[in-house]
Amino acid sequence: MKKVVLFIVALVMILALTACGAAGTGSTETTSTADATVTATAPAVLEVPRAFVPSGNTPQFFIDARKENQAILLMFYSPDQISQEVMRGINDLFENEKYVGLVKFLLLDIDDGEEITELARDFSVGYIPFTAILDEDGTVVLEKSGYVDVKVLEQALHSAVYR
Repeated sequence: MKKVVLFIVALVMILALTACGAAGTGSTETTSTADATVTATAPAVLEVPRAFVPSGNTPQFFIDARKENQAILLMFYSPDQISQEVMRGINDLFENEKYVGLVKFLLLDIDDGEEITELARDFSVGYIPFTAILDEDGTVVLEKSGYVDVKVLEQALHSAVYR
């Protein structure tokens, strides 16, 4: 009986330490093969705000958009349902008069060619949909893969435009 209690206490401590470590460093994923075990740790938080640094392959259309000194709402999408839901929210923002002339909206189908792929690499896009908002100085104030609520987008866009 004493061994069972010690085992349970040890197990609870291990779980608690694992939870504390995951909260501080990000999530971990372990992959095992017959020859090796690989552990990858994802960052807990995206490094936002951060300056956007173009690569040597950044498409000209994006460099030109940056030169207009407007905030940019950028979305990489595919024909999936989540992308369509996020685009409906972005459409609401696009139609809002308070952003006319202040925000450049770039909605990019991830399958539309090498230029789009290069820009996706610049943003380290892993999952689609991917949404980013840059202020007029090129500071990335929001980066998010997956579903983004329109209220979150509007808050980030408002802070990018009216800072």
